[in-house]
Amino acid sequence: MKIRAALNFNLIDYPGKIAAMVFAPGCNYSCPACHAKPLFNEDALVDEEDFFKYLDNVRQWVNGVVICGGEPTMQDGLIQFIRRLKTGRLSVKLDTNGGAPDILNDLLAEDLVDYVAMDVKGPKHLWASIAGRPDAAAAMMESMRVAARFPDHEFRTTIVPVLRGEDSISFLTVPEAEATARLIVETTGSGGHKYYIQKFVPRRGGLLDARLESFPETPPELLEDMKRAASKFLPKCEIRG
Repeated sequence: MKIRAALNFNLIDYPGKIAAMVFAPGCNYSCPACHAKPLFNEDALVDEEDFFKYLDNVRQWVNGVVICGGEPTMQDGLIQFIRRLKTGRLSVKLDTNGGAPDILNDLLAEDLVDYVAMDVKGPKHLWASIAGRPDAAAAMMESMRVAARFPDHEFRTTIVPVLRGEDSISFLTVPEAEATARLIVETTGSGGHKYYIQKFVPRRGGLLDARLESFPETPPELLEDMKRAASKFLPKCEIRG
């Protein structure tokens, strides 16, 4: 599998695990507020064998691996890479934008991924703007249904500034956050999922659309209001800083 970057293990990105992180290059979406622009090219790839050597050296501490990106489900070698991780008895968390439900189905069928974290960009009518693709809806809807079948999973929404026209940009609103939570319940048939509302963090020179770089972080008060609204449908809703 192509690896654009790798990070040392931490206690944050995989709940309950000490996990190393790998970042896959490339993405099938073009989210204007995406902060992972440096991961979109394949410059200076990390050698896969070097990563496994690192895991061997820290195996006494590390018990999990987080695979994110970019979008890892774009990688042809993803399933083989995870199979190799599982032979080392490592737990695997996959972060995905939901653009490839067929890959999620394959991973579920082989019981390869222990934890799936899927982005839900906002209410359905804004997906084309937030994901930067007009045809994102069908795949994301199906991926929600598949992700909900993994024994351990979460959905999450980053409260980003949204391009609403040529000259109009504003954060997702409280009613839009509520609509997002309601959509998850209606699509999956359950309100028992973990759901995280995350703040947008601007990054100078690092966002796909430079117009959003002048926006501040998502206001804490807005996040709290959104949590209250979303919790009506998803009681396990929490704010993730």
